[in-house]
Amino acid sequence: MSNNTKTTFFDFLPRECLAVEEYLELMAEKGWLLQSNKGYFFKFKKIEPQNIKYSVDVIPKASIFGPIDSDLALKYREYCQAAGWEYICQNGVNQIFYAVDYKSVTSIYTGDEEKFKSVFKASLYSWVKLILYYLIIFLSNYFITRPAGNFDITIESNSQILFGIAAYSVLFISIAGIIPFFLWAIRSKGRLKENKSVLYSSYKNKTIKNILIKSYGLIILILLLKFSDYGNEGSKELNFALLIVVFVPIIIFSIIKKFNNRKTFSKNINTPITICSNLVSIYLVLMIMCNLGFSSITAIEQNKGVINKVVINKVVINKVVTDKVKLTLVDFGYKENDEVSPSISQDNSVLAQSIDYFNNNEEHSLSYSIFQSQYPWVIKEHKGKFLKQHILNGVDFKLMDTNLPGNIEVYSDSEKTHYVLISEDKLVDIAKDAINISEDAFLNKVYKKLFP
Repeated sequence: MSNNTKTTFFDFLPRECLAVEEYLELMAEKGWLLQSNKGYFFKFKKIEPQNIKYSVDVIPKASIFGPIDSDLALKYREYCQAAGWEYICQNGVNQIFYAVDYKSVTSIYTGDEEKFKSVFKASLYSWVKLILYYLIIFLSNYFITRPAGNFDITIESNSQILFGIAAYSVLFISIAGIIPFFLWAIRSKGRLKENKSVLYSSYKNKTIKNILIKSYGLIILILLLKFSDYGNEGSKELNFALLIVVFVPIIIFSIIKKFNNRKTFSKNINTPITICSNLVSIYLVLMIMCNLGFSSITAIEQNKGVINKVVINKVVINKVVTDKVKLTLVDFGYKENDEVSPSISQDNSVLAQSIDYFNNNEEHSLSYSIFQSQYPWVIKEHKGKFLKQHILNGVDFKLMDTNLPGNIEVYSDSEKTHYVLISEDKLVDIAKDAINISEDAFLNKVYKKLFP
């Protein structure tokens, strides 16, 4: 950027056209004239400070699927230029004009109803696109965090917490914008019936809105920085997944938009091309997310098919980590498989930590998952989801009477091969196969090793 040019960021919705006009006019008073607008970026050139009138218009009856220089857009420019306005640029269905001698020009719109219909149509498309994009994020989050019924990864992995914050932030901002939009549409229709002019968002209202959004964004940023202080073994995979979710739809949409702007085909052909491209982008994202999610699964099934333990989005380390693993087959008097090292995975976040262990020597097997948190409410929430999910999977755990301390709850399945031990700060999900030891001795061993 040279001293004679400037690029600024100003996000806006179609119904905020008045706010954009006021913003551009304030920039002209400071000595900056608009040159171009791409997305939410405005490029200005240096001029002598002066009063300039801008008009940011949604082209009536224009389609978002048509090229920029469509016949309708060109005719609209000719009409506006005949009325004394100078054309600057077009962004989507928005065209921007200005006039230095603004007292001699006539208003571009001949009626409020015509302008309202154009703005409403363009705004509705913007919200549909935003909802569609949020749907991609939500479904991607579902496929990458919850394959095979997993339900705890969101809070035991910092990367998943960040993903959740990002997804729900989009949802919050979407709802915060959609509701006022439809309220505005209802009020505007009422004003038109009363022969009153439609009210559009002013620059002052837009400034207040931006302050609220930036404050919310700052809070989210602080949370992200706080989370980044903690280690997370699955972050590389998830960061790659996040890049896919964010950029694949944007890249595909940009390519199709450039293709449509060539004016090679008519609107009737561009419309299905654009719709199909968006559907393809959704399909690609979901398939990639699905593959990433399931490729990180280590499924461990016992022969009877009663226990199905799944480890998701964790880095599997094929070696014994003695400082992490407190309980192994050796503790029950069996040798571990020398050919295949135990499968161990671990993860931690600001809310919870977990470690998973599995090993078998062809005759005996032991697997367990430790979920630990210093926050009792996290354990309580995890316990409820854990038991509910296993009931849905056909494993009905029953509360047992044991000789363990009273603060330890113990659940078991009907075949007494799968146990769950819960304290105030820990949940241990453990399964054994062909380990010949009494139930009391087994539970005492688990308690001694995993509940120090």
